[in-house]
Amino acid sequence: MLPEWLILTLSPFQLYGLVFLLGSFTVASLSDLKRMSAQSEFVEVWVLCLIAFIVLDLWEFGDMENIQFMIKWALIIVFIAISNKHIGALFKLATGDVMACAVVMALLTPAFIIIFIVLLKILDLVFRPVLRGFGSRDAYPFMPVVLVGTIAVITLVFYLSGQIVF
Repeated sequence: MLPEWLILTLSPFQLYGLVFLLGSFTVASLSDLKRMSAQSEFVEVWVLCLIAFIVLDLWEFGDMENIQFMIKWALIIVFIAISNKHIGALFKLATGDVMACAVVMALLTPAFIIIFIVLLKILDLVFRPVLRGFGSRDAYPFMPVVLVGTIAVITLVFYLSGQIVF
């Protein structure tokens, strides 16, 4: 039996949202590789998804006194604050990249959010030399890192819950 902090159950709405996000991340990654930016419509959709997932969490948890809810959204807010290009303590990301990461985090538990951030950092370090060939000296496409990180953390979630067997 897994510890409670490693259990993640996604509702059908969240699963459909995840499939939609993976599709949009794939297209945005290709756009990022070609043009060094994902189109602004992706960011708008990701912000709307983020709002929908906040509302869903509020509906599910019912009140603001739930510690997991507070930790989860505090982690997301801190990530947004320290990963944007203006502060850049963790990453120096464009708004679209930050929103893409945040909307994935909105589907995860606090433990998996931390795992996702660690995965992003590792993947960033591994992919950066290759991705710099698509960008400039100071900037490179980050959406491929988000896409691979999302696939990795969701695979881990499903594996740990017994929904995927290798």
